[in-house]
Amino acid sequence: MSFEIHDIVRYLHNVKKKDGSANPIIGEDELGVVATLSYLLEDNNFVIKAYSGTGKTVIMDAVFGLLPEEYFHTIEHLSETAVWYEMDKINRARFIAIPEAQKLPEGVMEVIKTWGDGRPAFRKRTDVTTQDVIEQKLHAKYVFMCVAVENNKGSAYFDAELERRCMIGHTNPTAIQTDAVVKHKLKDSAVPKSYMQSMTDEEIEGLRMHIIDAIGRRDDENAVLLRNPCAPFISEAIPTSFPVARSKVQYLLKVINAVGRFYPDELLKVEKDGVTYGLLTPKHTWLGLRIYLNTFINECLHMPSHGTDLLKLFPDTRIDKFGLAGSEIVKMTSREIRTAAKAAGLPFTKLEPVITGLLMTGFLEEREEDGKKYYFKSPLLTTPESKIKWNDLISETKDWVEEYWPEISQEYIERYCQDIDITDPFTGETVNILADAPSASSVEVVGGDWPDMFKTKEDYRWVVENEWDEVGFLLNAKGDYGKEEVEEIKSWKHREESG
Repeated sequence: MSFEIHDIVRYLHNVKKKDGSANPIIGEDELGVVATLSYLLEDNNFVIKAYSGTGKTVIMDAVFGLLPEEYFHTIEHLSETAVWYEMDKINRARFIAIPEAQKLPEGVMEVIKTWGDGRPAFRKRTDVTTQDVIEQKLHAKYVFMCVAVENNKGSAYFDAELERRCMIGHTNPTAIQTDAVVKHKLKDSAVPKSYMQSMTDEEIEGLRMHIIDAIGRRDDENAVLLRNPCAPFISEAIPTSFPVARSKVQYLLKVINAVGRFYPDELLKVEKDGVTYGLLTPKHTWLGLRIYLNTFINECLHMPSHGTDLLKLFPDTRIDKFGLAGSEIVKMTSREIRTAAKAAGLPFTKLEPVITGLLMTGFLEEREEDGKKYYFKSPLLTTPESKIKWNDLISETKDWVEEYWPEISQEYIERYCQDIDITDPFTGETVNILADAPSASSVEVVGGDWPDMFKTKEDYRWVVENEWDEVGFLLNAKGDYGKEEVEEIKSWKHREESG
């Protein structure tokens, strides 16, 4: 049985609780796939920072549901000494789950920070019976944590240095997402059990064994050392506005590595100087960008949680000939932002930290008029899009392989650089990498088409499947749309409905 990354998405839609009842993950495909691949198949600390009740622990449970119980340990006893009493279990475990990291006492959080540096944690204690001093050691572990962002105590412990050592994910808290989850549960309560199951238990077990096998290959002492001949040619996808990109780029590379580990039989092996290498391919690179690029860009730009959603409430600010914000600038007070955010279903009670973060990073600017503070979208910073031209990337990769991996260059080019068909991880459709495709999410879908006014097929589908709602469209849109473009889509939608 062969598996695609799309099968992870199918699994997320068919997750069950331990008692066998359905507990599907709806609308969090990207987060679920990134968490599964990056945490299980690469050495990464992974953190979901989200509001309570938005499904972060459900995603964690789904990831660990792909593992045998002996593979992981859950830290739930939240006393200062709990981790030391559970030392043997922790040391035996390959993976560590922490469902409520915001509740960790400071002593346990210090252990986590030590692990984040790649170092074991030590403690000395006195045996009450023998009076001997015993040194205890907790081996360094990579952890999967969930953090409730509304908990100030937890946020204080989860400092910038620890966060820098983690991949960060966020759930979608909007009303649109809540509506989708509620509608799914209502439908589930009204139809036969088998109707909602789109992946059999046998397929889920097969996926589980596939993941376990990939972990085994990863941990094997004879595991290949991954190298990506495409890596030098993805720099156009990486925003360098902030120095944090220097450290965050490793996570993008790790996600691509994890994709390659998911397809172990597609790694072309070559031995050089006593080291066995596994070469990643354009397919692995495309898939890695497809599932992680949006999150990666936001991390590089220091985008605060839900900052992207909030920015979509503002029209773009145009620059005049002097390089200043134009006269048609749209300014909003905090009250107006709150009202717009509430209408869009954002967690409006916690907007102040988001606004502050957007001001600090330059995405919003502030102006005071008549004693009131107004905010507007900076004309100087825009959300970057990948400018990768995939035909060029493949051509450059061919040259790179011929120069640095000549022993297997002909086989690599023939197998991986010719006609490349890929199963899209989110839609399950077959896609082709074409010339001048600007990003991993901007490709031609085989067997389908949509009006030119839409920048992605996902945007077209959203408009077709939903009642027209400008705010809702902008919050869900994969592409970046100006005011005129939104009006064109609105008019098209109305014509189709009246048609």
